[in-house]
Amino acid sequence: MTSFRFRQFAILIIFLAGVSSISCSTKTEGQERFGADADYFIGLKLLSEGNEKQARIKFNNCIKKGSYYCAKKSAQALCTFGNIQEKNQAAENLIKLYPEKDSLLLAAKQFESSNEINKLLECTQNLNPVSDKNELIKIRLTALKNRGDSSYEQEVYDWFASCPVSKEHYQFYRDTYEHPDFEEAYTYNQLHEEKMPLRYTPEQFAINYRIELYKRNYTYTLDSAPELIKYMQSGALNSCEQLASDIGKSYLYGSMDFANNAAYFKKLGGEAELSENGKNLAFYYWFYAGRLYEKAGVYYKQTKNAFEKAMETANNPSQKDNALWYLLNNSMNFSVDSIIENISLYAPQWNDPEYFEDIFEKLISSLLASGKWDAFYKIYTAADGFASDETVAQYAYIYGRLVEEGLAKGDDEAVKKAYTRALTSGSSMYYKILAAYKLGLKGSDLEKVLTAPYKVNTNAQLQADAKTLLEGYAFFGFPQLIYPAWQELYTKGLPEETYFYLADFLGQVGKTDSSENYFTQGTRIAARGQSMAGRNLSRQEIRQIYPLPYFDIVENYCKKYDIKPSVIYALIRSESFFDAEVTSTAGAIGLTQLMEFTGSDIAKRLKIQDYDLTDPEISINFGTYYLAELVRRCDGSLLQAFFSYNAGITRVRRWLKSSLIEFGKKSNMPSDLYLETVPYTETREYGRKLVSATVMYEWLEDENNFAPAVEELLK
Repeated sequence: MTSFRFRQFAILIIFLAGVSSISCSTKTEGQERFGADADYFIGLKLLSEGNEKQARIKFNNCIKKGSYYCAKKSAQALCTFGNIQEKNQAAENLIKLYPEKDSLLLAAKQFESSNEINKLLECTQNLNPVSDKNELIKIRLTALKNRGDSSYEQEVYDWFASCPVSKEHYQFYRDTYEHPDFEEAYTYNQLHEEKMPLRYTPEQFAINYRIELYKRNYTYTLDSAPELIKYMQSGALNSCEQLASDIGKSYLYGSMDFANNAAYFKKLGGEAELSENGKNLAFYYWFYAGRLYEKAGVYYKQTKNAFEKAMETANNPSQKDNALWYLLNNSMNFSVDSIIENISLYAPQWNDPEYFEDIFEKLISSLLASGKWDAFYKIYTAADGFASDETVAQYAYIYGRLVEEGLAKGDDEAVKKAYTRALTSGSSMYYKILAAYKLGLKGSDLEKVLTAPYKVNTNAQLQADAKTLLEGYAFFGFPQLIYPAWQELYTKGLPEETYFYLADFLGQVGKTDSSENYFTQGTRIAARGQSMAGRNLSRQEIRQIYPLPYFDIVENYCKKYDIKPSVIYALIRSESFFDAEVTSTAGAIGLTQLMEFTGSDIAKRLKIQDYDLTDPEISINFGTYYLAELVRRCDGSLLQAFFSYNAGITRVRRWLKSSLIEFGKKSNMPSDLYLETVPYTETREYGRKLVSATVMYEWLEDENNFAPAVEELLK
């Protein structure tokens, strides 16, 4: 308790300059600024000190007089302490005042722990198996089973039939749900002519089918699919979209007879369209007919027709986009000309532009490899207004560069127009930066581009109550509560100032307390602030997005290995977002994300015996040395060194040779066009991120560094 109070005190001293006493600050400035909401934060402090009686008074005061989120948090806090009766009463009050999903889950857990089954079932009686949390539904179903409720079996089926099978579904089926032993019967029947008698309902059969598909037991689900289809066609089971999707997956992954299976699903799709009860299944049958024809390999027309039918019979815009994505992907596999034609035809029909970004990304390498230079102009103009800003900007910039290289048709005005369009590139700083460089922007014109929000926030209503809660956590010294609450609330609308207030506070705390990665959290909040902003940011706000931690260490090793600090800061920011403890799924460790074997090799070269890759100084030392060596081995090319850091220098050299052939060059491959030919999506995006971050760090140091930095990166 003493260490906690000292830590809270230190946090406030850091952030509230001139404040000499926590109690003084919270009782005067805090109450003046936050009014009745201050009682929530004071209650938290009292609770942490063990003063439950006074904490309860403060929480109840905030519930009566505070703003929405602080009052709700107060009601939730009351459920966490006291005796069983007090916590149960608090849970009842919570769901009465705030009957949202998070409150229901908290109350249900309380009622479950105190064996208040009736209260648990009463508060969860209107759950939606599609939208409510599986954890909450699982709690309810367990309670129904324990009480022997007659609605138990039907509610179990509704849950299993209404949404994708999850870990909670599987655990419930395995540990709680009593079901016929389908697995034993299936194994027995495979080995014996006489079938094992097994009694079950259609619902139990369907539930087991879904579980077996979740386990990827495609042999079983393929064999059992006809029985499941029969149940739905006869009306024994209602037409269920999740089951239809599962049946499609069974045929797609459980059999190699793609053409015949595609014809079967085409038949099912036609029948479903004519059925009164099964029309909602038509999409799935047509969709999997298309997937199966695509797998068969030589049925382009049939594939296209099936996906078009899936689009026609889609039950919602997301399904239509899904079918269209596969149609376009199949077109690209068939021919470059067909995908260009289909983009022009179908772009006005899609719902979510970002869903198709990977199609456009894959198409670029095909266009460059086949020398379809002029297609970039056709696509960027046809897709403008339909594709995402990131995609249009990318195609516009590449078109401008191809004209400059004498490969695509166009004049100076067309190039200028393309680069101007690339300035509005959404969240992609890379094309925005390169277009600004090509247009020669300087001074205030350049600043407007670099500080612009990714997308102007059109959220009509900013949540003043959410702002109060989040800023209150900072003011009263609860950094550990900020990031989880921010993740929950930022989509509801926050003023730009709140993002950077929180980022500044967490950044200051992170300088003295690295236990919770506060610095990383603050930087992430600041970065999100740019994407949610409704105005251009100040340079100071941009500095919070591109901070300079470990300054002395970075400066020292950059001088030692002759590489610019902006490059190393870009590397650290892109690799780990300044989280010294992070380990990637691939096993890369620390600020500069080095693999163990790479770290070992560097340690030998630097004659360092004892090292820890999570130690910031070691990671910066090793990462700076390694990147500097790659720059040297790549003949001074920073971009090729970035690629090599991510994918290995051997691959990068092979890719460069291939790119020179595609562009008909023997040497001097333009780095920005070379990037577009790199075959790995991850490596291309890695290069874009590091180029963008390096330039931003250089510009923040001195705006006159902008053009030289771009030139050095792309030489």
